[in-house]
Amino acid sequence: MISCKIGILSLVCFLLGANAGSQVYQYSVDLTQVKDDQLKVTLIAPKIDKDDIVFFMPKILPGTYNISDFGVYVHDLKAYNKGGKEIEVIKTDTNSWRIKKPRDLYKLEYWMEDTWDTKIKHDTYEMVGTNFEEGKNFSINTCGLFGYFEDMKQIPFELSFTRPANFYASTGMVPTRTGPSTDVFTCANADRLYDSPIMFCVPDTTIMKVANAEILISVYSPHKKLTSQLIARNLSKLLWAANQYLGGKLPVNKYAFLFYFNGEQAGIQGQGAWEHSYSSFYSMIERDSAAAITQVIDFASHEFFHIVTPLNICSKEVREFNFNQIVLSKHLWLYEGSTEYYAHHAQVTGGLISPEEFLKRLQEKISFSRRFMNDSLSFTELSKHSADTYKRQYGNVYQKGALICACLDLYLLKLSGGKYGFPDLKHDLSVKYGPTNYFLDDELFDEITRLSFPEIRAFFTKYVEGTTPLPYEQFFAWAGVKYTPADPVTKQDHKLEFIKADPEQLKIRNAWLNTPCRE
Repeated sequence: MISCKIGILSLVCFLLGANAGSQVYQYSVDLTQVKDDQLKVTLIAPKIDKDDIVFFMPKILPGTYNISDFGVYVHDLKAYNKGGKEIEVIKTDTNSWRIKKPRDLYKLEYWMEDTWDTKIKHDTYEMVGTNFEEGKNFSINTCGLFGYFEDMKQIPFELSFTRPANFYASTGMVPTRTGPSTDVFTCANADRLYDSPIMFCVPDTTIMKVANAEILISVYSPHKKLTSQLIARNLSKLLWAANQYLGGKLPVNKYAFLFYFNGEQAGIQGQGAWEHSYSSFYSMIERDSAAAITQVIDFASHEFFHIVTPLNICSKEVREFNFNQIVLSKHLWLYEGSTEYYAHHAQVTGGLISPEEFLKRLQEKISFSRRFMNDSLSFTELSKHSADTYKRQYGNVYQKGALICACLDLYLLKLSGGKYGFPDLKHDLSVKYGPTNYFLDDELFDEITRLSFPEIRAFFTKYVEGTTPLPYEQFFAWAGVKYTPADPVTKQDHKLEFIKADPEQLKIRNAWLNTPCRE
């Protein structure tokens, strides 16, 4: 489907000629010309019909909820008309430049510094950043190279890379053109652009076919401690379990896992991964495979399930993301919480982990959430302000966010007699919205109620919008699971354990642990 869209775009530009082509951002970068850990970026600008205009680099990105400020890595930005004469540019803040006389603008040029080993003080997460290692590796999150003009996010972007002849471009995109030393990609708009990381290096890749999808695994490991084949073997069962969990068909036709294992750079802040609709990028420490592979699988399990949310289910705030102002959705329980829940729930329903291990993972989330986070904070408020006011509470989206979904799953199963759970609800939401539509933030809870049961609205009002902590003893008891809260006197931690269940509890337990999403 992606290649079809790209082909149509190229054909339209060809048939309509230069006027159509001019409404495209035409970016070019030469990866063979690195200077002081910087790459030169050239933009042949789209036609602009305004008295003045602002050029932006992203400040904040979906899926990170952190101020990245990619403008700090831009050096020596200059604008030119078609005759090569310089046009006045005024830097207005960290991430924006005002272009005078933009109707005359033909070209922008600037140098971009990579984020991983910069001496600039910053808060950019390593998994959303950039790495320019000449002759070794170029990890390119596109937000770290390319900007856009004010009110012009919805026109296409063309990215042309000159690369070392022995390098390969790993990405979830399909190239429009490729040659011995060049690759060209087209993105429909800025949202799609920043959703599309690329890793260039000498290839270590493995391609798997999982149901309808082609899965690319690309690895850069300087000391060869991890390989794409090793990761593919270990990911295979998980991906097939995910396929079954999602009803026997994946919602993408191509997906790319891009792994950078750091074995040489001391300056990287830590480890992490960033999800995308058709790929995920991983910045991890290079370790012996036996020590690393469990963490690799845990990371990959979470990131892969983002093909459901937000690809198929998201609000307007996410679908049309504001990269330069903090305008966030209040549904992080859905984007991150449900994805984290899926990452573990799919493993237990697919037989990759035991029910006891599944309970242990939920138990650890309860313990972390109640010991280190504000359990009385409204989760919708946390979501809306996770990049500013409640930044220190953001980690709870992976803990309590997943637990909200576990409790919702059990509640739906109880109300339906074991016939309709949370995976079924997400399936129905995916059908309703899909990859091109969105819901309105204030209407989602009512829509979920219409799709499920009237009682569910009170669940959201009390435990997600409200400040009441989740009564774990009530929800888990429906599946014959006993919850014991922590006891500071005996130093007993929070505990979940299976107990003897009556027939009704057994029905819900079996549905909860063994029934994947319907087709």
